[in-house]
Parts: sequence; structure tokens; C-alpha cells
Amino acid sequence: MHDDLADDETDARLLAAAAAGDEAAFVTLYRRRSHDVFRFAYAMGKSRAVAQDVTQEVFLNVLENATRFDARKGTARAWLLGCARHAVLDRLRLEARWAGDVPEQALDCAGEDRVLTEQRLERLHAAIAMLPVEYREVLVLCELEELSYADTAAVLECPIGTVRSRLHRARAALTAALRSSESDAPSARVPLLDASEVFP
Repeated sequence: MHDDLADDETDARLLAAAAAGDEAAFVTLYRRRSHDVFRFAYAMGKSRAVAQDVTQEVFLNVLENATRFDARKGTARAWLLGCARHAVLDRLRLEARWAGDVPEQALDCAGEDRVLTEQRLERLHAAIAMLPVEYREVLVLCELEELSYADTAAVLECPIGTVRSRLHRARAALTAALRSSESDAPSARVPLLDASEVFP
């Protein structure tokens, strides 16, 4: 998976130091893990603004509640993503952002290949965004963030067996969504998407 033991131990030390008021440790942890938090929040919330707000909220939470981290329950990275999950779900409930269109992005004139690539990514992101939230979050944690099943279970506060089951169903649902989006595609010139591109 994404982190090796040394990375996990480094994160745990930085989190403990930040909890003790070490500003340098907090800054280092932020630089190491803010991208992970942002990426998770963006994949879940479909909005850069939401992802930025969630990232800020998570690291403010580090300043206030880092002493609550328990290494026996998972890695520091998993704890941060768990904080992000709660923040994202609160915003999704508040803003009713369970589903919807992917925000349009301006396409430049860099060439047809770039346009087609962006169209593929938009459709892939839209397919993920339309999944039920319990499938979306396990997919993002296991496939995008590359958390272990154990860490994913810690983030979601559920058994490992539930993680495996949800991930299997999420993959199947995403495959079906991608096939459906291909059949509804307005232009045959857009290359086909395949779930294998998401799950190597």
C-alpha cells in the first residue's frame, strides 16, 4: 500500500509533537499529508472549494484534538482521512451535494488529445461522484489513497469484511456507471473508459 512502516512512524511522531505544541512538526505534517486530505475531500465532494475548506478544517482539528489520535486503531494518515471523512459528510449533508454534475472546466487549445483526456477524466469523476457515498468513500480510500483494508476499516469505523464487501460492490457499480456513460456519450470520438484504468 501507499505508506511503509517508516512513514507511518514518522507521521505518528509528527502528530504527537504537534499535539505537544511543536509548530515545526505541525508544518511538516501539513506538508506531508495535506495533499492526501485535499485529494480525498475533492473526490468525495466534487468541489475544490469544499476540498480546501475541509483540508483547513482537518488541520485545525489537528491543533485542537491531536491528542485523541490512538496508534492502536490505525495510522496517523488514516486518522487524518477519518477526520476529513467526517468533515466531508457534514458538508454533503448540509449542502445536499450527494449527486450532481461535475463542474465544468475551461478547456484550452493545447490540442485534441488534451481535450479528449479531460473529457475522459470528467466522465470518470462524474461516474464516481454518482455512486452512493458508502461506495464512493471506500473506493477513494482503497484505490485513490491506497489505504490498507485495516486502515480503511479504521477510517470508516467498520469491520474489514465490510470494507471488502463495499469495495467489491463499488467496483461493480463504477464499471456499470462507466458503461452507461459510454452508451450515453454524445460523441463516439471520446475514447472508451474502462474500470481497469482506475483499478490497475
